[in-house]
Amino acid sequence: MFFDKEIPSIIFENGKKRTFKKNHNIYKINSKITHCYFILSGTVKIYIDHTNGRRSILDFALENDWLGELSLFHEESDIKENKVLQEVECLEFDIEKLQALCKENAEVSFYFAAYISNKLLTRSYRMSENLNYSLENRLATFILQYEQKGIYNISHTDVSEYMNASYRHVLYVIKQFCENGVLAKDKEKGYIILDMEKLERLQEEK
Repeated sequence: MFFDKEIPSIIFENGKKRTFKKNHNIYKINSKITHCYFILSGTVKIYIDHTNGRRSILDFALENDWLGELSLFHEESDIKENKVLQEVECLEFDIEKLQALCKENAEVSFYFAAYISNKLLTRSYRMSENLNYSLENRLATFILQYEQKGIYNISHTDVSEYMNASYRHVLYVIKQFCENGVLAKDKEKGYIILDMEKLERLQEEK
């Protein structure tokens, strides 16, 4: 689901530019969230490592996404693991100042409530998709969502954990896309999208 509600301009008045390098963790586990971040560019992986040794990827945060916004309304006692996949340029906000702004300004508070609601609905919809659509359809949608300038480079391991599919199955579908002229593997960039229309057709079949 695409969230297109305009951000109230007053929010940006207190933002400070920050850069996080690849493989950096923006939040530390078991530490209190003191800042929110609005992503200008880059990709962040949000995941949980379970006690049984397995990992679940909850989401990937991209341009125009927020990190830490749930703590504006409810303190997160269990911080999820996060790792920068591609260098992130963002705006950093002191969470207490942002909370005060939410209390003072109904438009700001409604914006964040709408953003969080959309995020929760999107995750619920994805869980439903995992049960009802083929990996080919879901992977086509995923590639379209996370490609950047015609390049797709999220690891197969991350995709398998995100989609609750085996690594072998993900690799098989990617190989089929390459053989059918949809993708082309590039050693440095990852995968180049050759046929955007075919991916869009697969997405529409859902």
